[in-house]
Amino acid sequence: MSTSGYVWASFAAPLVGCVLITLLADRVPRRVAGLVACAAMLVSFVLGVLAFLDLRDRPAEERVVADTIWTWLSAGDFRADVGILFDPLSAVMLLVVSGVGFLIHVYSLGYMHDDAQERRFFAYMNLFVFSMLILVLAGNLVLLLVGWGMVGLSSYLLIGFWHHRPTAVAAAKKAFVMNAVGDVGLAIGTFLIFRELGTVDYREVFAGVPVLSDRGHLDWACGLLLIGALAKSAQIPLHTWLPDAMEGPTPVSALIHAATMVTAGVYLVARMNPLYAESGAISNLIVVIGATGLVMAGLIALFQHDIKRIIAYSTMSQIAYMFMGVGLGAYWAGMYHLVTHAFFKALLFMGAGIVIHALHDQQDIRHMGGLRRFLPRTTILMWIGSLALVGIVPFSGGWSKDAILSSGLEVGGAIGWVAWVAGIVGAFLTGLYSFRLLFLVFYGESSPYAADEAPKHTDHGEGPATMLWPVYALAALATVGGLLQIPGVTHYMTDFLEPITYGTGEMVEPSVAQEYLTTAAAVAAGLLGSVLAFRLWGRRPAVIPERASTGLAVLPERRFLWDELYDAILYRPAAAASNLIRRFVERPFFEAPLDAVGPASRLVARGFGVSQTGVVRLYALVFAVGVGALLLLFMVQA
Repeated sequence: MSTSGYVWASFAAPLVGCVLITLLADRVPRRVAGLVACAAMLVSFVLGVLAFLDLRDRPAEERVVADTIWTWLSAGDFRADVGILFDPLSAVMLLVVSGVGFLIHVYSLGYMHDDAQERRFFAYMNLFVFSMLILVLAGNLVLLLVGWGMVGLSSYLLIGFWHHRPTAVAAAKKAFVMNAVGDVGLAIGTFLIFRELGTVDYREVFAGVPVLSDRGHLDWACGLLLIGALAKSAQIPLHTWLPDAMEGPTPVSALIHAATMVTAGVYLVARMNPLYAESGAISNLIVVIGATGLVMAGLIALFQHDIKRIIAYSTMSQIAYMFMGVGLGAYWAGMYHLVTHAFFKALLFMGAGIVIHALHDQQDIRHMGGLRRFLPRTTILMWIGSLALVGIVPFSGGWSKDAILSSGLEVGGAIGWVAWVAGIVGAFLTGLYSFRLLFLVFYGESSPYAADEAPKHTDHGEGPATMLWPVYALAALATVGGLLQIPGVTHYMTDFLEPITYGTGEMVEPSVAQEYLTTAAAVAAGLLGSVLAFRLWGRRPAVIPERASTGLAVLPERRFLWDELYDAILYRPAAAASNLIRRFVERPFFEAPLDAVGPASRLVARGFGVSQTGVVRLYALVFAVGVGALLLLFMVQA
């Protein structure tokens, strides 16, 4: 089979799984639906590996496979093909989405075992992965837009999966609406590019960058595409849907926040790097947004009590690192951190799922504590994930995060130092909130709730094999994933991703000295945060009082009031305006006339009813009068 054949088959496998599960419905046991979904993901991953190996063995200048199966839309000069662009960038995304997605599917077999809607869940999961593969393998902006919208729809279905919960329904709506804002920006950006260049094909768009620049539309195009990236990747100011998305099942959180949805924005900027490399203003804006977001998310995570929300805000912070990387022009570093982040973030979410399972859906860390005695293996797994998250080398997150920060030193200037300083501050905050979670969940005295619930699981272990083995695999990847790019030792990421600029420029690559200097500073900051966390929370009491924060701590605890801000400047004015329109326009000019139709028709009918007397002489008289009136009319006209 050719490389493109492997890619198309890998691309189609999750769709086949989704369709099979839907068609089989309740004709097969619930367990079969999960096995079908897992088989589809395994096939997708294996075929993706074969395609990757074919691509890797080619010379750098030949690592591009484009294939079209039909022309989907054609009108005048406009043409949109259903085709793929398989290059090193999409190859990396294919492996991450299908590989980590497969492990999450297997984990879901155990996690969703007792859910009556297990079939629907796995159909949605396969649909989500298929949508993401459309997004990352699309050969043009229109097909990417299709995948972009389908990912939004799939996330809506999965976040609101437990639709009997009002909070889940509200969270799904919020995520959908917030991402729809990004979809509009992406769509307008696509229309602008087509209007100026007459094409939506990636490689033709890249070749047309000088035209966009000469016409003064390059910054506009990059800015509009960035709106879509910010919404999908939950970056400020379009990030408020992220914590509410935790209302979905934990495997959904792992899939959305590790391997799929939130990485889409980083992928988009990296994919369109020939445009962003020439748009200095927008690239600098990306760095500033990333620097602000990673510090803000770290502060918010420090004051959260829901175990999944803490990890969710860590996702926002880590994605912000990736945005800084691609904004600095170190596209390989942003993608490197995307890969390693998928390993340790899926590990953390799935480890949190084991804890939640053991405590019968309890997610408040104040009601945990001392769980290392009941969940020893999970404790070790969460340590590995936390060390990778904090960036302690040699765990995977260390090398990849430090590659981004050292790229700031290489770029230099104000923007480079903003990235470096923000990254070091972020490393300190990451150590602080990560080890706060570890100490409050697994160490100290058990809360009364945990002391009562946790021992109930000791007779059947920490979970079924389907939940544990995927987490073991992710722990191994989180431990050795950093070997992909060690300064002065290995350079697989830079070598493999070299062709993604399509000859339009070079990616930023720091020196070995800059990388090791940054690593020393970042590790020191992370360890300092970890030590401080031990001093503050290492000796947890059995009962942690639930009291509101005071002073400046109110801001991060209330998420810096972003929801209140949107409520004040968007929701309330819109609601007030709609009420006024309803009262003074809709009711008097639309509802009132329509409401009058019924009484008026009844009145007319009543009048005709009175005339129906049944007296023949009266009918003859009316007929004669009518004929006479017509004759008189004809005579007057004559």
